[in-house]
Amino acid sequence: PKLLLAVLIFVAAWWAIKLIIVLIKKGLGRVGVEKSAITFLSSFCKYILRIFAFILALTPFGLHISSLFAALGAAGITLGLGLKESVANIASGIQIVVTKPFQVGHYIQLNSVEGTVTRVEIMYSTLMTLDKKEVVIPNSIITSGVLTNYTALGVRRVDFDYTVRYGTDLDAVRALLLNTAKANAMVLASPEPLVVVLAQAQNGVEISLRVFCTPEDYWSVLFDLQEQVKQVFELNNINLPYTQVDIHFKEDLHMKPNASSSDD
Repeated sequence: PKLLLAVLIFVAAWWAIKLIIVLIKKGLGRVGVEKSAITFLSSFCKYILRIFAFILALTPFGLHISSLFAALGAAGITLGLGLKESVANIASGIQIVVTKPFQVGHYIQLNSVEGTVTRVEIMYSTLMTLDKKEVVIPNSIITSGVLTNYTALGVRRVDFDYTVRYGTDLDAVRALLLNTAKANAMVLASPEPLVVVLAQAQNGVEISLRVFCTPEDYWSVLFDLQEQVKQVFELNNINLPYTQVDIHFKEDLHMKPNASSSDD
């Protein structure tokens, strides 16, 4: 009977925890708490409540809650010394929620990984990459690394680099690029698009079209303008140079017969 009672208590507590977590998320959302803080706090509360559920399930066996708390406290100190990385992840999670280097929904890059933040939990944060892969990163790595947030400022710059032949009318090319950019509804009017000359290279003049858009439109602008610029260049006979190698032979070049042929 004690075992059955313990199982019933644990199952009831488990379902109650799920309901409490849902209520916590809804309550925090109503008061305007940002999503990253909501996911972190709900994850933290879920782990704490599960510990309480385990403690309650042991009460039918005659174990007092006060003695269990004392034992858990001593065990917590021991585990804390042995699980330094886990403790560091928890501390880093709190740091992320407090300092807010990013929020859920932001597009970030950390080391060689980039993607959209989907969750910030007690020990880990999760990114969704462009090719729909879920990347789980320990919070301690996030706070100790160099992080780039592409969403925080609300605007992103898109660069399009081209090389045109020497002798090409740069003013005409600049006008074509700017008109093409301004005709795209996703390109922002402010900051306005611009075309700059980067360098006079070996094969031609390197130029760059630079436009600004919202972070959500970045990839659409990148792909759309690439295609539109190509079509505009073709219609206006703007030719891009390509690398080629010319081989010249001397007229008095004679092939020296090899030894095997001379022996014959």
